[in-house]
Amino acid sequence: MHNRSLQRIPLLRTSVPGLDEILGGGFPAHSLYLIQGLAGSGKTTLACQIGFEQAHQGKKVLILTLIAETHGKMLNHLSNFSFFDDQLVDDRIVFLGAYHDLLKGGLRQLLKSIAASLAEQRPDLLIIDGFRTVREAKPSDVALSEFMLSLNSLVSTMACTTFLLSPTEGNVADSENTLVDGLIELSQYERGLQLIREIKVFKLRGSKHLLGRHVFEVGQDGVAIYPRLEAVSSQSPAMPGAAAGRVSFGIDGWDQLTRGGVARGSTTALLGNPGVGKTLMALHFILDGLKRGEQALFVGFHESPQRLLEKARSVGLDLAPYFHSGALQIIWHPPLEVLVDSLAHHLLENIEQRGVTRLVIDGIDGLREIVMHEGRSRSLLAALVNELRGRNVTTFFTQELPYFGHSAVQSDANASMLFENIVLLRYVDVSGVNVRQIGVLKLRENSYDAANHLLLIADEGMSISGPVPLTVPPPMPNR
Repeated sequence: MHNRSLQRIPLLRTSVPGLDEILGGGFPAHSLYLIQGLAGSGKTTLACQIGFEQAHQGKKVLILTLIAETHGKMLNHLSNFSFFDDQLVDDRIVFLGAYHDLLKGGLRQLLKSIAASLAEQRPDLLIIDGFRTVREAKPSDVALSEFMLSLNSLVSTMACTTFLLSPTEGNVADSENTLVDGLIELSQYERGLQLIREIKVFKLRGSKHLLGRHVFEVGQDGVAIYPRLEAVSSQSPAMPGAAAGRVSFGIDGWDQLTRGGVARGSTTALLGNPGVGKTLMALHFILDGLKRGEQALFVGFHESPQRLLEKARSVGLDLAPYFHSGALQIIWHPPLEVLVDSLAHHLLENIEQRGVTRLVIDGIDGLREIVMHEGRSRSLLAALVNELRGRNVTTFFTQELPYFGHSAVQSDANASMLFENIVLLRYVDVSGVNVRQIGVLKLRENSYDAANHLLLIADEGMSISGPVPLTVPPPMPNR
């Protein structure tokens, strides 16, 4: 026997944000794919966006419609997107109708029509919109299977990557699902009054795609997909370990409390009651890095950038020059209808582009609130922490505790596995006076002072004093 050399199938790269990543690089070319989903899910937009991107690269695209909708109406809809280019229509992008061929001669006549169009136009990409009409023609299972096999063979012979668009949903054992080379579903997930769009690759022959569902949105630029962070992180190559050294917070008494600071590239959870000073401590941490020439990023859910800068200024922390120079950037999203995967994507992109070494996520509670799927918060947070560690970003998370009681500290037992360092801020009653207290619960790779210490906030910022006293000394008499 002798070895037969096999030619590797080229990939059709779509240039749709995030799509090639979940496909494992792109669609294996010259194959037959089914894109399905209920009405309004974005099938036509996605396919035509791919088509226009291919046409911009000099490829020929044929859009064959099996619906009674006029091409003018379809073009009018597509013209709202930035990828649309009127100059490509009738030149590199050709629209043809085959509805009447199917109506008059059934599947056999439709196949002949497709073959004639491919021979005449010689397209690199074929989009057949309205494929549901084929099913509604009520062919027998055998006839439909023969049609699908013939169509698959035809597009492979003609070296034409083909997309069938159908409004059905679900990986059912129909001929159009089993006899295609790839099956992609666009769907919607609803929770209460909120609704998000999702995409799932059921199968893609010849490619290692990302499993599970991934969110996407349709905007002025068309479809943008945000691969699920857990899936991306699980396939990421091993990243280098944390850089050597320790990171200070720029707070008097902090280095003594932590014996030199936290490990560079580690994650710190700061737990505390409302108003106890979590955000101010985070701003100290950010300013300390900026003064050392580092790039910093602040992600918040409750305070706008201007309010944040004003809060810092009120205690003598001047962040404005760094904000205006771009060394400090602030991503602010009220915890409303925000796609958490979009936020994670832009956060990591910002870190990569600017070389960010210090990050604050102010309000891990806000991050959890925008996670739509129940039970996903922990796996998402674990994936995010893993990505940040791999990039050697020293990260500071704040978490709100109730006004009263300490049960929340014990209930979040998983925090110990997610964060290398855990610090607790809280109010304690000393002789009828509420005083701020700071204590280190966990510090990786370093010893620390385990005693609870006084946390003071003045016009010059924060400072950490000695251990919390049993009583508060009486005020000095007025002179």
